[in-house]
Amino acid sequence: MSATLATPLTGASRAGSGSPASTSLDELVQLRAVAGALGRRARRSRAPLAGAAVSRRLGRGLDFAETRVYQPGDDVRMIDWRVTARSGKAHTKLFVEERERPVLLVVDARASMRFATRGVYKSVMAARLAAVLGWSAVAARDRVGGMVVSDGWHAEVRPGTGRRGLMGLFRAIDQGQRRVPMELDASLGDALARLRHVAQPGSTVVLLSDFARFDDGARTTLGGLLHTLELIAVQVSDPLERALPVDGTYDIVAGSGGRRLTLAVGGRRQRERHAARFAAHRERVVSFFARGGHRHVDVSTDDGLADAAARALTQGPTRPREPVAPGDG
Repeated sequence: MSATLATPLTGASRAGSGSPASTSLDELVQLRAVAGALGRRARRSRAPLAGAAVSRRLGRGLDFAETRVYQPGDDVRMIDWRVTARSGKAHTKLFVEERERPVLLVVDARASMRFATRGVYKSVMAARLAAVLGWSAVAARDRVGGMVVSDGWHAEVRPGTGRRGLMGLFRAIDQGQRRVPMELDASLGDALARLRHVAQPGSTVVLLSDFARFDDGARTTLGGLLHTLELIAVQVSDPLERALPVDGTYDIVAGSGGRRLTLAVGGRRQRERHAARFAAHRERVVSFFARGGHRHVDVSTDDGLADAAARALTQGPTRPREPVAPGDG
């Protein structure tokens, strides 16, 4: 039995409307509509969103919250004279106090991310998710920046208000995708070495990666940040990484140069070992981030973009994905 797993990619329309192998600046900008639709859906369902910029404290701010009976110490300038006249008792206007905090989106563009057998490349899913999450942060009045990391290369974008920081990140994503990765086994720790210099205490950092080579160096790099940052680990994987297909010989086309590889699958034990390796890798990532109470989110290359973004935004524990072999319905 012979088949081609990596080309053509199937199900690309589920993850995005553009190319399954790359993104464009225009596409990342247009994904603002997806973020807007998620925001409207969250307001209707009252689903809690991670990274909301509005605090629970009430004070002076831009958004009116409620009116209540005047209490000693209230600012007399905030008295609601209409309600006071109508009720005969002094009432004070309260506002939701806003705070602006940095949100850093770290997009992995290493060689291991330039792969998929279904949907879109892992690097493309990470880029599109970063765009949707970035637009959501802009809508929440957060400052947005981040990093794009590749093999022996990285770009840093300092958090900026509004579109400024986000457009800088989009340009870095575009630049990173144009680079040709030179190493297939570059450590994630090497790629993230600059993160501790970019992320300020109290920042929210979203790591969009397959976490390949999540070795001691990567854990050391991130370990010192576990107690100073809010971390969200978005682990992107392909169905082939989670489970092998049925027995047979498969041709795999890898990379932009079309390099052909052969995958031979022969027996239940091989499939079980393969699934166990991925499960162990995932568990190492989950356990590491759980140490500091941080979240882990599973995303597949064939997921719908809106659904994947909603999982990354919604607070609460996540469940591991069930292995699905390529070719299964």
